Amino acid sequence: MTYCIMQSPRYLRVYLERSGDIAINELIFATQHLSGPAADIRMADIGGIPYILFEKDELLTSEDIQLLSRLSFAYAIFEMRSGLIAPVSRECNYFISEDISAILKYAGKTNEIFTRLMLNLAIAHCKDKTPRLLDLMAGKGTTLYEGLMQGLDVHGVEIDPKPVYESFVYIKKHLEMAKYKHTSHTEKTGGADESGKKFTATRYQVEMSRSKDEKRTGQTRNFEIIAGDTRHAGALFKKNFFNIIVADLPYGVHHGAKKKPKEAGLTRNALGLIKEAMPGWVKVLKPGGVIVLAWNLFLIPRAEMETLLGENGIVVPEEMAGLDFSHRLDQATHRDLIVGVYPR
Repeated sequence: MTYCIMQSPRYLRVYLERSGDIAINELIFATQHLSGPAADIRMADIGGIPYILFEKDELLTSEDIQLLSRLSFAYAIFEMRSGLIAPVSRECNYFISEDISAILKYAGKTNEIFTRLMLNLAIAHCKDKTPRLLDLMAGKGTTLYEGLMQGLDVHGVEIDPKPVYESFVYIKKHLEMAKYKHTSHTEKTGGADESGKKFTATRYQVEMSRSKDEKRTGQTRNFEIIAGDTRHAGALFKKNFFNIIVADLPYGVHHGAKKKPKEAGLTRNALGLIKEAMPGWVKVLKPGGVIVLAWNLFLIPRAEMETLLGENGIVVPEEMAGLDFSHRLDQATHRDLIVGVYPR
């Protein structure tokens, strides 16, 4: 059977001339997790529309369809018979609507399509069936919303208190409109960093379920975002608490904000920041956990990023070798991503 996946028009706008290559690389990795082997992954033009095609001996299972439906580039799935294509119903089975991560628009936002790619790679490498996600530079929460869609408990840290509060308000309004059962809580917290210097932070927490029955049977999801410093992650969370860490590191590019928090200067130097913060990040990651980082290659060469991860005990999986997800965002930003596993 030949299967065809139509790329989302939004996907094409994000990656431009690299959209086909990146979609193929994501599919190559995803097919390793299908019910049976896939072959001859390629691009093709059908009726003037770009598709990604592959061959599979057996029909797709429901689990296969869900995996393919959640690919960051997938807009529609078809099967080809005698030169004609017939639609395959998408089965994302998301916990919450896809709209949640796409509605918000603001300067400096990581596109939700790229965020979904990072999260898909992280989940695929995670052995735990119910992973807990941490975004160490959460902004207004795009990664957290994408994680909620996939049914994860999500936690984030963001140094600027304004987007943290806005994210808290936004998620509550979204849940109210979707008629989800939820409760919220805010509290001040504090601790001391590695040098013994004390700090304070504010936690915003929401617990949610889709119905009274789910709430009664404990089928709830948790959303937490902290107005705090990512360098304090080791003190803000329990040791070995997370299965997945995802972070879009600073690109070294201003986005026109009129005001920045006092600490904002530290986020201009991505390498210096992660060298300082990485030990705390690894501390809260479970053995067997996964970390996925995106960054600007103009600031940090890939070899240097791999070395930094290795110095902190993080190993790049062999199956990621040769899969190039780098792409040009603008004149000042050439973005790449890296996947690392914390060995058991």
